Amino acid sequence: MRLLPGTPRALGLAAALAATALAGAAAPQPVTRTARAPQAEESSGAPAAAEPGAAPLRGNLGVPVAERLLASSDPEARLRGIERLGAIGTEEAIDALLAALEQGAPAARDPRARLAAVRALAPHAPRDSVRQLLSRELSEGGAPARSAASPLGELLRGTAALALARSGDKRALAALVNAIVQGGAAGEAAARALKAYPPASLQLLLGSRKRLEPALVAFLGELGDLRALAALRPVIEGGDRAAQVAAARALARLGDEAALAKARAWLRKPEPGLLEASAEVLVHLGAPEAPDAVAALLGSELARLEGLRLAELAPAARLVPALARALPLLPEDARPRAVAAIGRAGGAEAARQLRRLSIERPELATAAAFALATAPGAEARAAVAEMIDGPRAAKDADSRRLGLRAGVVRGLALRDAPEALEGRLLAALAAPRGSSDRAVAAFGAVALGLRDAREVVGECSPASCDRAAVHAAARGALARGERALAALAPLFAELAAPGGDGSAKGGGGAPDAAAISAGVALLAAPTGGAVATSRLAALAEAGGPLAPLAARALAARDDEVIRGRLKRLLEGSDPVVRAHVALGLGSDPMPDSVSLLARAYRFEDDAAVRRAIVRGLSRRAEVQRRRVLEAARDLDPDEGVRALARAALSGVDRRALDAPSALATGVVWVAIVPNDRSAAASAASRPARLVRPDGLAVPVVADPDGVLLVPGVPPGVSSVLLAPAAPPGDAGS
Repeated sequence: MRLLPGTPRALGLAAALAATALAGAAAPQPVTRTARAPQAEESSGAPAAAEPGAAPLRGNLGVPVAERLLASSDPEARLRGIERLGAIGTEEAIDALLAALEQGAPAARDPRARLAAVRALAPHAPRDSVRQLLSRELSEGGAPARSAASPLGELLRGTAALALARSGDKRALAALVNAIVQGGAAGEAAARALKAYPPASLQLLLGSRKRLEPALVAFLGELGDLRALAALRPVIEGGDRAAQVAAARALARLGDEAALAKARAWLRKPEPGLLEASAEVLVHLGAPEAPDAVAALLGSELARLEGLRLAELAPAARLVPALARALPLLPEDARPRAVAAIGRAGGAEAARQLRRLSIERPELATAAAFALATAPGAEARAAVAEMIDGPRAAKDADSRRLGLRAGVVRGLALRDAPEALEGRLLAALAAPRGSSDRAVAAFGAVALGLRDAREVVGECSPASCDRAAVHAAARGALARGERALAALAPLFAELAAPGGDGSAKGGGGAPDAAAISAGVALLAAPTGGAVATSRLAALAEAGGPLAPLAARALAARDDEVIRGRLKRLLEGSDPVVRAHVALGLGSDPMPDSVSLLARAYRFEDDAAVRRAIVRGLSRRAEVQRRRVLEAARDLDPDEGVRALARAALSGVDRRALDAPSALATGVVWVAIVPNDRSAAASAASRPARLVRPDGLAVPVVADPDGVLLVPGVPPGVSSVLLAPAAPPGDAGS
């Protein structure tokens, strides 16, 4: 260790000890010399505090060093000071940290410093002064006067709530209950925290309350703890009307039939609020009169949307007529939901209504076709067969393509395709190159395994290619697994080569539309395959549908030359690209990439990116990963992040976290409809980026008629982002 001139040796020892605490080494670790060794300070995502009173020498000597850092005008130095004090963990250190967060202090005005302090103070939540600060952050974390402009506001609030809930302290739990009663963002954060860390005893939540507020009653139902039944049953009889309604709903959520008699009595009263509550109770308890109660809500102007929500929650064939009547009366953005609810209800009447909608309501035709394609039963299959082979299909090309797509989706989702589908698809492959008919056939033939993707595409080069077939076949390959995707790798390498699209040379230039489609090959080649590193860097930095997967491959090839570009991508404005860089760093051959991931986690406000960072860390073997994974497991407001961190720390095989899901059988069906009819051409062969529920971004290009079918999607919510402008060569011919 080299000391600065004039620095006492004891102070140098204190700094060294404090740095050791920051690195979090519980025991001496073997030293591996590499080209660039991981920096302990960089790897400290959220250092866990030491036990109060531990290592008095370190505490006494390290606090002055941390206080000097906190007095610095450099925000990074102040962060190091906060983390040092948290790592020391003595009473003196915690007092110094609290003093640094007093109103008006520089650290108190910096959301990053406050977040670091909340993480450092979490183990000390039972202390009165710490609990008060955490409670203040819970209630004011996103207040306009402090951090409303900061995207870290919600992360800060959620972390403070988890720190309070995790402590199990009676007064900390009381602060969370008060936030739930008051409602708002703080109440939502408090409720999520208590679900993550349920109290050992419900009495710690209820305290000495003589009256349970409706918000607290509702939370007890959401908590799912059957110990709450004893506290809820008296409320349904003795509380005020709002508390009674909340208690009935909570009891029904918990499966207790004590609310059934009250709900049936409310059905006979004309008050709309009571009708909604009684219908929800009947639905949750599976009462035989539940469909009639939901149908009554669908017929009420004031309660129609609540009726739709309950119809989605409990599908029933008896609801189909009521849903069909309510459909034109619902807000426009809620009508596709009603169509889907009809499909889930099932039965002959549902199939008839959906077939009618596919013909009479063009704006709902896609939703109706998708509902028929995913509805079980012979009636729905027969309706799809009629769409494929009926008289209307023979006369109208749009109807025929709608039927073919519905048949393919049914074959993928239910393995129940109509018999006529295969012959119609193979016949449509003879349609003119670049046509929508041939694109639909190419997608279906590849997705259902009737033809290989390269066979359908045929000869393809940047100069001559049936791009519509490439777009469709590449999407179809998503349903066939990694082998089918890998078969597209040579095509992608050729089409993505610099200047292959006739634009800028030397590694730059927008990729050809066919290259965007063939880019799905990168899903099976996380390191980029045969694509040059310079081209991957250009694609990652250019934005667009290919940027995320290119960024992941680039990060997996990390070296001294491209490290600077990776850092810029990891700090960029596109959260999807940031997430893919994190995924790629998990396979980075450079050992100090763990430090990049740890630093990226510290103040990342996007939960999807934090999930990717945890996935990346789960693939690393370096000891530095553990500190960040523990912080993520204990204090990250996102349930998915905590679950991934728990799996990584519990010894789950890292490959299992990234293995393709057996449930990835979903199909996304999107019809691109321009706001202005004069811009109809902008929907044709439009490039887009679909982000799957597992966080991976899939580059896709629509068919010439503006329709996207994307198979192989895991369960959950997906998002689609259209490219702002069509790249060269997207005309489909």
